[in-house]
Amino acid sequence: MADGGYDHAICGSTPFAMLLAGLLAAEHGRRVCLIGEAWSPYRLPRRVDVSVAAVTRPETWALLKRETPDILKLLGSIGRGLYERADPLFIAETPAEVDRLGHVRWTAAAYGFAAERVVDPAITTSGAICRIRDAAMLVTGRAEPALEAWLDKLGVVRLPELTTTVTAKRDGTATIAANDRETETGSLILADDTAILARQTPSDRHRLLTVTACTAILTEPAPRALPAPLCFYLDRELALYQRAAKNAVVALAHGDPDTARARLGASTGAVGAVRPTGQALFRCVETLDGAPLIGRSGRLKAIIAAGLGDTAAFVAPAVARVLADAATEDDAAYFTAREVSKAAHRQSVAERDQPTAEAAA
Repeated sequence: MADGGYDHAICGSTPFAMLLAGLLAAEHGRRVCLIGEAWSPYRLPRRVDVSVAAVTRPETWALLKRETPDILKLLGSIGRGLYERADPLFIAETPAEVDRLGHVRWTAAAYGFAAERVVDPAITTSGAICRIRDAAMLVTGRAEPALEAWLDKLGVVRLPELTTTVTAKRDGTATIAANDRETETGSLILADDTAILARQTPSDRHRLLTVTACTAILTEPAPRALPAPLCFYLDRELALYQRAAKNAVVALAHGDPDTARARLGASTGAVGAVRPTGQALFRCVETLDGAPLIGRSGRLKAIIAAGLGDTAAFVAPAVARVLADAATEDDAAYFTAREVSKAAHRQSVAERDQPTAEAAA
């Protein structure tokens, strides 16, 4: 690598991408640049960053148990009020999801999470509800600016997505052109959905990746509080977030705005009518089996970090160790099984049944 080059160029604008860049620089001494858009208060959230999820694999719960304390310690050193505690609800309504949620609850409890069954006819009369107490959730609007300032202190170069040209090579390296200067990087890492969609063509995406239309909706202040500040309706593919009673609700849903608004209305009836005041349509990249997919992918051998879901920020230390060739035995056991090269043998890591259909472009 030429003098002044980077060990890693990370493409992404999410807290996970920022944490990954900072950890590679601070903990592993790597020269890093981050290519992405700066956080904006006018942009609706694309996901909730929370330390628990409806995952089924015991090793995933073990990973979250190991890594979350380190991230919370790091966040506490970066700034105050960057995360808060929440007791999210996970709601299942169809028999298949009810069975899966029961497995989630017992597995989470086995790893020391305070997962409990909830009965609330106002939410569902025939389904199942699981509450996981004392989860950690990043506070949108506080965490992102603080992470940007942290990266600046670490000397991580931040480059804007729109005016930076990335020329990837077949050996996984790339040339970064920005500010009238070209710089080489030893690896190119696509760390969020937007980066994967922008930097990989549909024909170059891995067959396990599926692209889904998603909608974010912001409502007027609600008449009453939701049953919990964070509610995940698993069958409806809908997440609701309300930071405090009578505050606005943020809804994140798979599908187009019309179907998303219908599911929002069906899920908030108990708190009174909520009227949308803003919405955004975007695309999400997920894996067909719900498990992470990590490693070099495509003809240009860029490293992708996909399928980490809402918990991505809380496993960033482990991903950074893997990328820095400093993986622990636990890291290696978890992520080796989820490498791109192991994609033909995913039955043992799948978080849900894989559809027979091929990934959508």
